[in-house]
Amino acid sequence: MDHWQLRMLRLAGAAMAIGLLWAAWKPSTGEIFDRHWSHYSAHFTVFAAFAMIWARGLPGLGAVTIASGVVGFAFAHEAVEILGHSHGFELVDACVDAVGAGVGVLLVRARYLLRHKD
Repeated sequence: MDHWQLRMLRLAGAAMAIGLLWAAWKPSTGEIFDRHWSHYSAHFTVFAAFAMIWARGLPGLGAVTIASGVVGFAFAHEAVEILGHSHGFELVDACVDAVGAGVGVLLVRARYLLRHKD
């Protein structure tokens, strides 16, 4: 992957981080996915995609390092929701985010390992 592509991935990751913090702060975003399973699948999918972007954008870092950073961000995101959505800390949401982050990093790394298995 060339330098320009890495920069674009990092820019996309930063933009997504800003968007996630904005969504955590804005009360109406909590109402978009009000059904139980769609709410959790949205959390899982968004944080899996977020982790995939960072895993691709930071190829020199280890999978555990990237997953840990995304999980830390997920817990921070849920903490911002306390103020933005006026509710308590949603540990289940943070855990679903963490699982999504782990799966996202694993998918990127598995793809890399399969391509370079020789």
